[in-house]
Amino acid sequence: MTFSNRSEQTNKNSTNEPTSIVQSKPVFSIFIQYADQSGEREALNVTHDLDYHIYWETNMMSLRTNADGLAKLSRHDSILSIELSKDYKSLPQSTTFSNDRNAPAVPVSSASKLKQGQWGYSAIQASAAVRAGFTGKGIKIAVLDTGVSEKSALNISGGVSTVDGVSSYEDDNGHGTFVAGIIGAKSKAYKGIAPDASIYAVKVMDKDGNGSTESLAKGLDWAIRQRMDIINLSLSFPQNSPAIDALLEKAAAKGITVIVAAGNSGNSDGSGNTLAFPAKSPETITVAAVDSDLKRAAFSGTGDEVELSAPGVGVVSSSLSGKYKLSDGTSAAAPFVSGMVAVLKQAYPNLSADQIRTSLQRGAIDLGPRGRDPQYGYGMVSFERLIGKNSVIPNTTYADAQSASSGTTSASGSGSQKASAESGTFR
Repeated sequence: MTFSNRSEQTNKNSTNEPTSIVQSKPVFSIFIQYADQSGEREALNVTHDLDYHIYWETNMMSLRTNADGLAKLSRHDSILSIELSKDYKSLPQSTTFSNDRNAPAVPVSSASKLKQGQWGYSAIQASAAVRAGFTGKGIKIAVLDTGVSEKSALNISGGVSTVDGVSSYEDDNGHGTFVAGIIGAKSKAYKGIAPDASIYAVKVMDKDGNGSTESLAKGLDWAIRQRMDIINLSLSFPQNSPAIDALLEKAAAKGITVIVAAGNSGNSDGSGNTLAFPAKSPETITVAAVDSDLKRAAFSGTGDEVELSAPGVGVVSSSLSGKYKLSDGTSAAAPFVSGMVAVLKQAYPNLSADQIRTSLQRGAIDLGPRGRDPQYGYGMVSFERLIGKNSVIPNTTYADAQSASSGTTSASGSGSQKASAESGTFR
């Protein structure tokens, strides 16, 4: 339960009488779902300090109210549910991040380390997309994280902060910049998976990597309102939230692909279901981490909802300092997939989000037990069977993509168009 207890202490009077303490009523941050305008009006009537947020195309609102307001809402026939927002600590899913300033960046002169950290980009055959001329151009990716640094040389097209009391989406932790760099880095030393994609920095966690269900909800709502194509969530919450579920369902209905880190709470032997939230949501693509030997990272979360794997150990990306950094975590694995989805959305503008998801599954390199498994999902993502003559995607669709690349067909921003029925490949 998230609430604030505030107390005010009066100044001592001239007669030095005992100080009196005035205890104010606790204020609660909540989500409500309502059936009609009557419920909405009641919610607005009990809102504390006019601090509320109405979520787009949903009968849902987040607000602050006191105990009396909670009691009124609970008695109202048009209020369907009440959920308390919760605050969480250390949400980023990177094993080496606490704060960017405390983790050393790889020196520019360290060519060997830089090359070593690029193994992931080679492993997924990123060069195949580059050779075909697809770089994610025209695709909008919202990175919901600690923000993105303006000094990172990334193509930041906009953003917002939903962290209470923080107005800028500038990264003051480093995690968000690292995640965004895997997607969109454009340096001479290395390039991200989709260097021409439009990256939007949505700051939902503070400088210490702390956030709340409310900050995440507002970030998701912003991404949906702004018609993002992809949402990257390299974070993990310990508890489910019906409000977040509703927004993830809304994103899916809008054709937005949501990529989520599997989390770093896995057992070393790969046993058990260690996934948290939102990695367990059916609306998301949950991504596990592998090392340079294509073995599951010992920390990587496991469970039936794991769908794909991607590089997540010793990966190089951007840092706050403008130099390079190596890091581990499923936080690094998720943006590999987000970048790939951006490339596929550009390359195959007629494919729906569901068809792209199916293509990623069919094109993955099977690892571990044959078929889908709780450690690797369908396997490690790779462009090898998604771009070019070996693609599992119909050639007729790829021909459309070649036209799009030459400028005769615009890439779809919504992912709502369907592949040609003649292909007979997607079901």
